[in-house]
Amino acid sequence: MISLKDIIKHKSVPLFTPKWLKRITYFTPSAVLNSALSQHLNSLFHAQIAAGELEFLENKCICIDINNLALSVLVSLEQQTQKIKVLTLKSAFILQTMGRYDGKLSGSSDSFLQLIAGKSDPDTLFFRRQLTIEGDTELCLMFKNWLDTQDAEGKLPSLLYADLQHYVDTIG
Repeated sequence: MISLKDIIKHKSVPLFTPKWLKRITYFTPSAVLNSALSQHLNSLFHAQIAAGELEFLENKCICIDINNLALSVLVSLEQQTQKIKVLTLKSAFILQTMGRYDGKLSGSSDSFLQLIAGKSDPDTLFFRRQLTIEGDTELCLMFKNWLDTQDAEGKLPSLLYADLQHYVDTIG
């Protein structure tokens, strides 16, 4: 497997660039994205859900809008099943006409990758206007602060985490 370091060293397009992400989000059917994200997030955050860390999402919906990918991910927590529910929307028009959410976090894929990698805290991204908040500000702040407390290094496979760190350092 070619690492992200090798790709960047040879001046090819890095793995995490918007072009690559655009291809994945464009060609993957929404139903597949919804299922994969729901299963992965429920598996990844099972302990946090059980501990009640995501109670603030019950009967609420937060939209994560990745503006350079024309992708919006609506995330909520079902009260009865205590499972994360995900709905992906690939069109800003659909989001505006059909998407119901209480709060929205918007930013570029690079901003969210910096947040996941722990290279930028959400407040810094917010004050640099790389991350914007709309709607229920309290819900968005609780969600962004919860995201900031998550340990990506402990949750992501080590090779993926190392490549993510390297990529974020190059956009830095």
